[in-house]
Amino acid sequence: MAMQQRNRSKPALIFSALVFVAIGIGVFVGARRFIADARLVAHTHEVVGRIDEIQAQVLDAESAERGYLLTGSQAYLVDYQLSVERVPLLLAALAREVRDNPDQAHNARELDVLVKRRLAQIQHVVNIYDQQGLDPARAAINQTAFRTTSAIREQVRTMVAEEHSLLVERAASSRRSADLLLGLAFAGIPFGLAVVALVYGLLLSELRRRTRAETRAASASLQLARNLEQLERSSADLQTLGRYTGLLQSCASPEEALTITARTLQALLPEAAGSVYLLRASNDRAENIVSWGTPLVETSTFLPPEQCWALRRGQPHAVDDLRHGASCPHISVPATDTSVATVCIPMSAQGVQIGFLFLCGTGPGPLPRQAVAESAMEQLSLALSNLRLRESLRLQSIRDPLTGLYNRRYLEESLTREIARCARREFPLSVMMLDVDHFKQFNDTHGHAGGDALLAAVGQLLSSRLRGEDIACRYGGEEFTVILPEAGPEQAMQHADELRLALSQLSVPFAGKTLPPITASIGLASYPGDGVAGPSLLRKADAALYRAKREGRNRVLHFDPALDDASGA
Repeated sequence: MAMQQRNRSKPALIFSALVFVAIGIGVFVGARRFIADARLVAHTHEVVGRIDEIQAQVLDAESAERGYLLTGSQAYLVDYQLSVERVPLLLAALAREVRDNPDQAHNARELDVLVKRRLAQIQHVVNIYDQQGLDPARAAINQTAFRTTSAIREQVRTMVAEEHSLLVERAASSRRSADLLLGLAFAGIPFGLAVVALVYGLLLSELRRRTRAETRAASASLQLARNLEQLERSSADLQTLGRYTGLLQSCASPEEALTITARTLQALLPEAAGSVYLLRASNDRAENIVSWGTPLVETSTFLPPEQCWALRRGQPHAVDDLRHGASCPHISVPATDTSVATVCIPMSAQGVQIGFLFLCGTGPGPLPRQAVAESAMEQLSLALSNLRLRESLRLQSIRDPLTGLYNRRYLEESLTREIARCARREFPLSVMMLDVDHFKQFNDTHGHAGGDALLAAVGQLLSSRLRGEDIACRYGGEEFTVILPEAGPEQAMQHADELRLALSQLSVPFAGKTLPPITASIGLASYPGDGVAGPSLLRKADAALYRAKREGRNRVLHFDPALDDASGA
């Protein structure tokens, strides 16, 4: 059946091709004729416009002449000269435009003679005016000028009438050409299209059916491939996140958990670079703890929480293009025209903010697989919260029960850790050794209960007066030690003197009365100037404390190698 349809369609196809060839020839001939007629109509309008322009310039020259005679103003003379200069150019252009029409060429030559004659008459009057004045110039204007002007008008009417006659003929020819084209279009083209539609109707229907079937099959195959790829990726992501969660539960420290996080996210999000920021204990700054990948933008190493929209709003803050989006203040917008996408994902557990994850990659558009990163941050937040809880329980075992401060064992662990951290960041660190003056005498006078009340009050004062990152410990007896991270000698001296003054003003109620005021001696040593190891700093701070007691107590002294003997302190 299909073969019979193809055999019948061949003669019809040849016939339709001949019809279209005939129609094309007719359209070509008609179009050329229509274009030629339209060109002649446009030419006629140009000639009429040129004639009107010549007449207008002659009238302008006459008007300028009269204005000049009546007022003597040079402005009128300038207008007159401009008109006189333009007229010969217009006459020459008119002669070129009508040279294909002998009658109009003759009329153009006569118009040229009349116009030049009239311009000569005007110039004659102007010359008389310039030489003899107004009255002789008026007398020079005679009937000859009027007759010349009338002849110009008559010649213009003759030429315009001739052009209008040509215009009517050419417009009629143009309409006939247009009618021919319309006839060919309305009669021939539908007939040819009907033949083609009749021959190929069934074939096109079959072709469309097959095309639709192939398109549906291709679309289904592509969607299936995408679903399989997404399923495989989701399965791989779940396996990776499962292993990641298991590793987090086995981590012994936040640093270990963050290292595992960096490696996991680098594998899950290879197209993005990132950093994990953690809030300090005082919640005044977030610090970049671990980073991976090559970031496309710069971000601050330390930043206050208010510089991150994710921390302020408690939800992810994504920017598809830093050039146009409202990015966090801690992100430096690139100076180049590069498009960069970023996202900050907050980390919180049990209602407490821990920090945030920063990711950046090539934009525009959202970073891919952001949901995977959010899931990873949920696991990390829980892990860090558990590690901090574990650490809190551990700290409870290393607190001094009387003062609430850390004990000596924790002092030694913390001092080593803080020295290492400050060394990485190139920050200073100071150690303060504090001793209550004449405590044995105070204890003998007020008893051990009074002494304990005094030591507890000193511990409370240290806890309330120190910064969030400072570490205060009871070193033993009436001696206290304070670690001052990121504090140099001058800053440590200022803190120590403020503590000394606060201790001298300390009021301690006990047994219905107020214990007498006390004083304290304080010794200081600083990293790295006085030493780079914890035991060395403690010995030198103790040596400075011993010298403060020798020199009269109630004072703050910094270690001086010329005055103190750290080895024997």
